[in-house]
Amino acid sequence: MLDGEIDSGVANGGDLLALSEALVGGDEDDIRSVRARVIGTMGSDAVVDAIGVYSNFERMVRIADATGVELGESLTEFSEDIRADLGIERPPNWAPVNAPAVT
Repeated sequence: MLDGEIDSGVANGGDLLALSEALVGGDEDDIRSVRARVIGTMGSDAVVDAIGVYSNFERMVRIADATGVELGESLTEFSEDIRADLGIERPPNWAPVNAPAVT
């Protein structure tokens, strides 16, 4: 959904959500289109800030995955079906960096 019709209760939230979805989707035309729309409604500084926030979250997730940060009990239970459907369970021999190998 790149039309920003969801009312999040945040000023310009629909546009920000559309920008996030375009970034996640990775389609250059969608990103360009939504970015231009957000520049028109919020200005270029807001676009830079929004993309910076998006990038930080992307970075943090990658760091957490690479270093072995666990999901925690409630998130593990909540996401069990989704992870199974996507086939993204960690292999049994997986171990975080600097952790003893599982044998």
